[in-house]
Amino acid sequence: MQFDEPRVIEALAAGWGWIIPRIRAVMAVSSMGNVFLEDDQQGYWRICPEELSAEIVARTSAELESVFADPEAKADWQMSGIVSEMVEVYGEPQVGECFGLVIPAVLGGEYSSQNIRRRCLYDYLRYTGDIARQTKDLKDGDKIEFEFT
Repeated sequence: MQFDEPRVIEALAAGWGWIIPRIRAVMAVSSMGNVFLEDDQQGYWRICPEELSAEIVARTSAELESVFADPEAKADWQMSGIVSEMVEVYGEPQVGECFGLVIPAVLGGEYSSQNIRRRCLYDYLRYTGDIARQTKDLKDGDKIEFEFT
């Protein structure tokens, strides 16, 4: 997927900066808006906006290579079936666009065409990072009220 790296870094810093360190490089962005990045401490992260998660997936480039080589991880990253369906419904994402869940999966949103739209990647990363920050301490069954700034 094509993207503007400085804009991805800016969006991640704005939305996900509360959890990820300073970003050195964006390594890849999937059609579903997931991001692999390297931080300034040589940690490799995966940002999964629909799951409202950011986690270190590798500490070395060799570990990262094994993540990229794992067929299960690759299938999870590419989400080929959903992406193919969304391309049929909405067309190919343009530069700086992705497919994204309207209601994140961890908040009950489904991986279906009724809950996925073609959206601006940079806005999606900001939005999901903000929701992740606001919901990070919730337990199952907690009631929520969002504040968007």
